Amino acid sequence: MTVKIKKSFVKALPRGSFILLCLFLVFPALAFCGKGEKRAAGENGVNGNGAGGNAASGKAGNNTGAVPVERPELYWTIVQEGGTGFVRDKNGFSVPLRTYERIVLISPGAVESFYLIGAEDRIAAVSSSRDPVWPEEKTALLPSIGNAARPNMEAIVALEPDLVIGNAMSVSLAADLASRGYAVLVHGADSMAEIFNNTRIIGRFTGKDDAAERLIQEKEGRLENLRRELAERPLTYKGTPLKGAFLYSTSPIMAFTESSLPGEILSILGLANIAAGLNAAQPILSPEYILAQDPDFLFGSMAITKAEDILGADSVILQTRAGRERNIRFVPSSLFLRTSPRIVEGLLDMYGELAGFSDR
Repeated sequence: MTVKIKKSFVKALPRGSFILLCLFLVFPALAFCGKGEKRAAGENGVNGNGAGGNAASGKAGNNTGAVPVERPELYWTIVQEGGTGFVRDKNGFSVPLRTYERIVLISPGAVESFYLIGAEDRIAAVSSSRDPVWPEEKTALLPSIGNAARPNMEAIVALEPDLVIGNAMSVSLAADLASRGYAVLVHGADSMAEIFNNTRIIGRFTGKDDAAERLIQEKEGRLENLRRELAERPLTYKGTPLKGAFLYSTSPIMAFTESSLPGEILSILGLANIAAGLNAAQPILSPEYILAQDPDFLFGSMAITKAEDILGADSVILQTRAGRERNIRFVPSSLFLRTSPRIVEGLLDMYGELAGFSDR
């Protein structure tokens, strides 16, 4: 929130009145920002919102292990209205809970989920993405309604869909479609529970309930096996959990907190996230803070395209264990940040990498 005050007005105020005016403006603004950061961390963790957060100081935190996160509300929720079931998303859009025949998918994660449960015959069109959408050899052949960041409204309307599933970047488009009478939901997730819940509902939308349930059970089973293995042989270094960060960008250096999907991945693996507890969805990590934390590993995605981007971000990186031992990896956002059950495969791949950084 930005407040502009004319210089002439400030000069005309007595000094005491000016101080009172500042207090009057600053306290509500701080309260508003705090609420906004909490909402961004909970709802937009993987979409780049909250980038304007404060940089972390040079003080070493107490990030000695995974931080539990309360997630009181799922991204998609089934509600009852007048005896009829509806699915409502966190943005307030809702559609009847029934099967649909012609579905336009703007969210790449939703596209993957449809294929994973064998519901691709319900897809009318998809959006294009910077990274290929799995399974690439099939999704590349589907009709396109434009880029995922800027879908084409006319192309969507021409398809006469009975359901449109958007993403976090298409909320305004979703509002326009809803105002024209189209059934529309925004797809997203900040946790594994939300990914599995979304998949279960997609099964209801496409008549693939059983296939969705089998997929969820298979992925949850693999996660449970991983948890048991980690309980016996945790990822540690000198007797404490490996600590590090999942970076979003290098200029400035920004990381995901525990309230995001990457943050939950670190938590599942029993790792200490050095960005845990910091303000904003992707807080800025100062060189002093990184040096004080001395991370064992650094992973990068989104705006980062290769491990060398992280190594070259600041000279302080080479002074950390992660930099000295080259425990730095680029991880494709298409596998780690796309909100489909395929993220479990990415998590298991990450576990294999991290095992090499551990002294267990």
